[in-house]
Amino acid sequence: MTEQKRVLIVGAFCNISGYSDHARLLADALIAQNSGHKFYLLDLQWAEASRDNKYYKKYGAMIRETAQYLTFLKQTGQPFHEGFDCSYQVRAPNEFSRITHYDIGVTAALETVSAPSDWVPKCNELQKILVVSEHAKKNLQNAKDESGNSITTEIQVIPFYNNLEDLDKRETFSGYETISTSTNFLCVSQLAPRKNLLNLIDWFTDEFHDNEDVGLILKTHLRNNSIPDHDYTKNQIKSFLEMHRGKGNKKCKVYLLHGNMTEKEMHGLYDPEKIRGYITTTHGEGFGIPTFNAVCSNIPVVAPAWSGHLDYLRASIKNPKSGKAKIQSMFLKTKYKVEPVQQHHLMPGLITEGSEWCYPDEESFKKNIRILADRPSEHQEKALVLGEITRSTFCKENIYKKYWDVMDSIFSQTGGSDAEAETGNSQILEL
Repeated sequence: MTEQKRVLIVGAFCNISGYSDHARLLADALIAQNSGHKFYLLDLQWAEASRDNKYYKKYGAMIRETAQYLTFLKQTGQPFHEGFDCSYQVRAPNEFSRITHYDIGVTAALETVSAPSDWVPKCNELQKILVVSEHAKKNLQNAKDESGNSITTEIQVIPFYNNLEDLDKRETFSGYETISTSTNFLCVSQLAPRKNLLNLIDWFTDEFHDNEDVGLILKTHLRNNSIPDHDYTKNQIKSFLEMHRGKGNKKCKVYLLHGNMTEKEMHGLYDPEKIRGYITTTHGEGFGIPTFNAVCSNIPVVAPAWSGHLDYLRASIKNPKSGKAKIQSMFLKTKYKVEPVQQHHLMPGLITEGSEWCYPDEESFKKNIRILADRPSEHQEKALVLGEITRSTFCKENIYKKYWDVMDSIFSQTGGSDAEAETGNSQILEL
């Protein structure tokens, strides 16, 4: 019989954020293995992100038990590293630390070409690093410290999986009943410099300024889903629209969607019957969950041909004549340049001076969204093919198996050690 091991998982389990999704995916996968090991959850707060009580209902008992166990270790004078056999740390690498005998970092890394130099020693303290995409892996591999040293810790890619309901089982998002346009594009994005959202709004309204039947649906926020954040976000976007396009000078519509949404509501947002295309002008993605959700929903995508989303926006397609398979881009590729980040992009410990990422080309983006608006059939057919491939490849069983294999390998290396109804408060507003 395998000896029970104590596994600590550190992450922001109860927030609404990409890192929180990652922490929950990891915890669910490891617990589902039924390995007989004991799991502890150390809950963190991710920046200023909103917390969702449904996650605390799900993980609260384990979080409280972990707090009690940590108190016990402190009161009995036991060293922290003796209390656990291994740790998984779901966070940015500048926060990695050596806390047990075998530590695994779990991260989306950065969207830049290379990670900051001070990440190198942090990553090298750990025994293994799990990332969400090939781009994230390269971001870490490209990093050099001040002495020119690289990250030597093993890095493995384990992506997210499709957790959306089947299209025929989804409920249509009720907010779509309030919109007046028949050709609509969707973007789900934080209003943050990396997402480049203001340029997306600017370019979209410029391209469709004379078409009152085209709409852009923005599910966005600045810091969280609070009412003050709603008011600030709405006012900032309205002011931006008036300043850049002139008040009343645009006919196309921009709709704001802000606030907490249930999983069913979010699933219903990705509706290929209502959404002509998912669009993004991001400077880069570690993975890009909203874009991934669009792909899994058979929605055509317009995106820069760079960074983490390429792992699922390209697929191996067999030529019907030759029978040979070839990797093809199954989305509308926006041209781009890779250039240094600007001063307003800098974030201490994360986006540092000298970092580089992608700058999408305005005219290429406009051309792609115009094609989808006027001639969508070819790209809708590609989206159907890509959706089927992605749902099959990035399925729960495949991704869980990757996490289970990591867990098994860890303890073999160390000598065999081993609901209530949901309601949302989100409203859709035309700006």
